Amino acid sequence: MIKQNYKQLEISKLLKKINIKTNKIHLYAEALTHNSYNNEKKVGYTYQRLEFLGDAIISKLISVFLFNHKKTDGKFLNEQEMTETRKKLVNSEIFKKASEELDLLAYAFIGKGIDLDKDTKKIKTDLFESIAGAIFIDKGEQEVFNFLEKTILKYFHSGEFDLIDYKSLVQELLQSNISSGKKKKSGAPHYNNFELDNGTFKSCLVHDDIVYGIGYGKTKKDAEKDAAKKTYEKYIMIPQK
Repeated sequence: MIKQNYKQLEISKLLKKINIKTNKIHLYAEALTHNSYNNEKKVGYTYQRLEFLGDAIISKLISVFLFNHKKTDGKFLNEQEMTETRKKLVNSEIFKKASEELDLLAYAFIGKGIDLDKDTKKIKTDLFESIAGAIFIDKGEQEVFNFLEKTILKYFHSGEFDLIDYKSLVQELLQSNISSGKKKKSGAPHYNNFELDNGTFKSCLVHDDIVYGIGYGKTKKDAEKDAAKKTYEKYIMIPQK
C-alpha cells in the first residue's frame, strides 16, 4: 500500500486539469515520484515502471492513430509518412513541451539533491510518460488516447509539427560531441549559405570542417533550420523517444 501525502502533492488539482476522475490516486502519486525522492525518503516506489509503460502505450496509440488517419485528399498515410510523422510526435522534445504546458514538475516529488536548473529536461519528459502509464493502468487505452488528443496530438491537428528548436539542439549536442563520442573540440557549428538561381537558399551545417546537414528554404533562416533538422534526424536523434 503506497502511503503518500496527497495534499502536499496536490494531485487532485492535476487530475482535474487533465480531466481524470479516479479512486486509484496512489497510481498518480507513484507517477510523480522521482527516484531521488525515493532515495532520500525510502518510500519504496518511483515513476520509472510507469514511465516505461507509458512510453510503449504512447508509441502504440500514436502509431494506430497515424495508421487510420486520412489526408485531405482522402488517402491514407504511407509507411514513410507514418514513420516521419511519428518521429515528430513521439520524442523527448515534444513530451517535454507537453509536460511544461501541464506544469507536471510542480506536482512532482523530487529529492533535494537534484539540480532543477540542469536536470529538469529528462524529468519533464519522464513525467509525461509516467502519467500516461498511470492513466492506462487506471482507465485503459481510450483514456490515454484522450490525454494525447489534448496534448501532443493537438500539434498534429494544428499543423505545428516542428516545435523543436533544432538549431539550438544541434549546436548543444555537437559542441558536447554527444553525437560522435569523440574528444570534445572547441569549434562551434556554423552555416554556409548560398542563394540559388531560383531565389531559394541552400545552407550547409558545418562543424569542425565536416558538413553534417544540407538544407533548403525560401529564406536563409528556413534553410538553416532545415539543415539543422536533417542533421539532428540523421546523426543524433534516436528514432523513438
